[in-house]
Amino acid sequence: MTAATATIQHPDHPFEGTARLRDGTVLTIRSIAPSDAARERAFLACLPAETRGHRFLGLIKDPSESVARELTAVDPATSVSLVGIVRERDREREVGTALFSTSPNAVHCDCAVAVAPDWQQRGVGTALMMHLIEAARRRGIRRMYAADAARCKGAHSLAERLGFRPRPDPEDPVVTTHELALAP
Repeated sequence: MTAATATIQHPDHPFEGTARLRDGTVLTIRSIAPSDAARERAFLACLPAETRGHRFLGLIKDPSESVARELTAVDPATSVSLVGIVRERDREREVGTALFSTSPNAVHCDCAVAVAPDWQQRGVGTALMMHLIEAARRRGIRRMYAADAARCKGAHSLAERLGFRPRPDPEDPVVTTHELALAP
């Protein structure tokens, strides 16, 4: 990723920004909206079942219409969900998504990212997560957590590059929890 622009507004207002990926492609990053449900379903369907299992810790097996609607109906008071969009053959395509949900006291949040297989290793995940981390900082969140399957090497590498510290999950040995301190 070589350049990025962003406008992070009040939590009730949408986010919009861009990033230039390693190959020069411009990635539009914006808040997800209910109108993105069909695009989100297509994105989920392009993820191999194993990747969906990693991304959602096995909770989403079928990329149904109801799942897509649920993932695009985000409560801006407690969550931020971003999509990465590129132009392909005169149409927009979702190639990645990242989200966080805050704790009840909004001191920490859980986060996750997913990137379409054919768009991995281009900087999509990094760009989405950098914008997501900045959104969390602006909300005053102190710590971000991400949980991934222990065998999910790509996610672990991304987390490490972004400054997350890994630790085994004490309740589930096949899960690694990554933690990022955002504020002292």
